[in-house]
Amino acid sequence: MTTKHFSRGVAQQLVPLIGCACLLFLASSSSARAQAAVSEQEIVVTGEEVPSAYDAPPGFSRSRFSNTTQAYVLPPWAFFFGEIYEGQGFRHGPPDHLFTQEIEMGLPYRFGVAAEAQFERFNGGGGARTVSLEARWALADWNKIPLNPTLFAEYKFGVGTIRHEEVPPPPAGGEEEESGPPKVPDAYEFRLLLAQDFGEHVEWAMNWFFEKENTGDRGREWGFSQSAMTPILLPNERLKVGIEMEYKNFTVKDTRGNPMHTFVIGPSVAWKPTPSTRIDVSPLFGCTDDSPVADVFVAFSWLFGTERAEAEAPVSTRFRYYSGAGLADSHSGKDSEKEMKQVAPPCPQWYGDNEWNVNLWGTYAFTNTEYNPNLWLVDAVQSTNEGHPVLGTFDHYIGGDHAWGGGGDIKYFFYRYFGVGIEGFSLDASKNGFDIFEDPTIPIFTRERINHDHTIGAVLGTFTLRYPIPCTRFAPYAWAGVGAIFGGGERDVLTTQGPPDAFAVHAQTHHVGSETKLLGQFGAGLEFRIARHVGLTSDLSFGVIDGPKNNFGMFRSGINFAF
Repeated sequence: MTTKHFSRGVAQQLVPLIGCACLLFLASSSSARAQAAVSEQEIVVTGEEVPSAYDAPPGFSRSRFSNTTQAYVLPPWAFFFGEIYEGQGFRHGPPDHLFTQEIEMGLPYRFGVAAEAQFERFNGGGGARTVSLEARWALADWNKIPLNPTLFAEYKFGVGTIRHEEVPPPPAGGEEEESGPPKVPDAYEFRLLLAQDFGEHVEWAMNWFFEKENTGDRGREWGFSQSAMTPILLPNERLKVGIEMEYKNFTVKDTRGNPMHTFVIGPSVAWKPTPSTRIDVSPLFGCTDDSPVADVFVAFSWLFGTERAEAEAPVSTRFRYYSGAGLADSHSGKDSEKEMKQVAPPCPQWYGDNEWNVNLWGTYAFTNTEYNPNLWLVDAVQSTNEGHPVLGTFDHYIGGDHAWGGGGDIKYFFYRYFGVGIEGFSLDASKNGFDIFEDPTIPIFTRERINHDHTIGAVLGTFTLRYPIPCTRFAPYAWAGVGAIFGGGERDVLTTQGPPDAFAVHAQTHHVGSETKLLGQFGAGLEFRIARHVGLTSDLSFGVIDGPKNNFGMFRSGINFAF
């Protein structure tokens, strides 16, 4: 593969670094300030309506600082949920639309874990693209180390096909894979997250990243993104404005010496309609020949689960005020030197022992093998005689590359952490095919395209592990089950006799009906109790059916009733 030469020269390659050089210098000088002033009066911290993590300002305690940058970590046992849209407009060809869902949980000792799923819509087609697992760790409490470095690692599992290449396609006449569009490769990524606030008026974050694909053309990407924000509406920073940018250097195994350089920059606006939610909008514009004309981000995020999150007060004085009680005690002299303690009320119990759960959910299933039917008779006959796959490649059980459906399960938790139950679901599946009969001796030739619409069902027995996080409404869970799946496995088999010539061979298709298979399924998810007896669930699972070309994944979201 070849990439467009970066025509701006070496000097223009350094342009993206200009923006970050000054900020790095300011950050190093700002971090030298000592925060040693000790007040003798009692301080009551009101701050934002959400807690901060390890003495960091709340703006750095939301996992995602802006649309292109992340910063620091969440408070322990706090959760961050994000829905992100990215639309890229190119100089040539249709736009690419990416939809990302992410959820992150803060852990003690400055750790955090997250999961992410990405969907793509391009040129009339779409589906799941990747599923990611992430972890991050801050090296110290806020302002203990200059720039507050945080380490980030991510592994991406490719679950769909490549619908839009980052590099131009190979020249005409190159080899084409008979198995259809290539699968999105697995990849790993490492980032260094830096963040700092300046003079209580400017907040800044920067990410350096490196990503490497494990298979395929082994794409390799490195670069940086950075953002600077300042509050406009106080208190509680309801509105922030700023600027953000992103630079990427991308190569594949054949273009290591001739990389693609993309650099986008533009304004960013963050608005908080409620104390725990935020909407970010960033229209970024390309500055190099390889960059998209526009790269637009819109994100909705929600920070929740912080009723009893272990958080420290923000260090910024714009979030503080002195209490009248503290001042009165200092004047009266009574008990002024005694430490004031608050007694927390008992935690509400959202999950119970000996509990029945009835969960109803909708689901989206994606197969391990993309459907690429070959409906041209000449190719079908030729591939048959040469021993290659016939009628293209596709999932051997569900048939297509995805299916929508629904289901439910009943579980009994004999202890709040363990439960057994029964699960059932159905999928509305579809697979293209055709009916062929050709006998050159008669001669007779008939060919009819067929759409096999069928319903696939499954019933399983399950075992569930659940951990209700103390003093929160959240409970991560994992489960495994074994059962039967039925209604799938339909296929068309083409048999041929004679020479490998589409006009002289005797060809006939035979349809094979559905079959029942053994199904194993395992997955993990999260439940949020909106009330004591009603909760919302979302999870990701994988089903195993007699070989990798039958396996499938499922995203499920639904409502749970507890009794």
